[in-house]
Amino acid sequence: MSQHLLDPSWLARLERLQLATRKAVSGNRAGKRRSRQLGSSMEFADFRAYVPGDDLRQLDWNAYARSGKLFLKKYLDETELHVNLYIDCSRSMSYGQPSKLSRSVQIAAALGYLSLCQLDHVSVYAFDSRIVASLQGLQGKGQAHRLLHFLSSVQEGGTGDLHAALRQPGAVRGQAGISIVLSDFLFPAGYAEGLAYLQAARQEVTLVQVLSQEELQPAYAGELRLIDAETSQAKEVSMTGLLLAEYQKSLQEYRQELAAFAYGRGIAFTGIEAEQSLESIVFHVFRQAGMIR
Repeated sequence: MSQHLLDPSWLARLERLQLATRKAVSGNRAGKRRSRQLGSSMEFADFRAYVPGDDLRQLDWNAYARSGKLFLKKYLDETELHVNLYIDCSRSMSYGQPSKLSRSVQIAAALGYLSLCQLDHVSVYAFDSRIVASLQGLQGKGQAHRLLHFLSSVQEGGTGDLHAALRQPGAVRGQAGISIVLSDFLFPAGYAEGLAYLQAARQEVTLVQVLSQEELQPAYAGELRLIDAETSQAKEVSMTGLLLAEYQKSLQEYRQELAAFAYGRGIAFTGIEAEQSLESIVFHVFRQAGMIR
């Protein structure tokens, strides 16, 4: 299952990463919460591999004697981070090869796994116009199998509506945290209300727009009948070079509009192509965008 979603050879690299947050998020269980960073309490929580620059006082020499590798002890601390991953599974996300949905699920697996390794709380939601499936409150590397099992079961849904989905009871947790939305953001009803609702719930929001190469640079020609994936509405078009140029202009303007909306609201935004390799997306695009460190 992990091989299907994540290359096992990457797991050690993922374990050394963490989601970047612009502000500290405190929990409500003083003294009993696991931190994404090393804590100061005496209650042991987990191990992680040593990274140059780590506090050498936290090295576990017994583990080194057994394995010859350097590990740090992690302790329970007084801060916790809640990470919420929202995956758009509406029908438009089934487009492309690999599909936008399958790439989004893999991205969620990578982000969820590295968050669990940092002892963050992880919740995942698949949505179209409602929350069609969710898995909430995971914490610790030992929960990775539950995360991957859930993500492997995410399937294509119906018509997408971000605002309607997020307004459902239980769609947004009460704790402040990070919410990452993976979607093409091609919602007929728009995206502004839904994102404003997330921010009102004290979420530090990040948008990852996933589009296919064929959507960005379609290679269609001639007389075609185009059918909307979500509404099933059809339209007869004569696909000329001029029409393709107008389409690409409109798409570029829409992407710029989404990015401008995000930046204006203090929301992080990253655009990717579904055909990009997962390794490139996680270890290069996301790191360059400051999403992870």
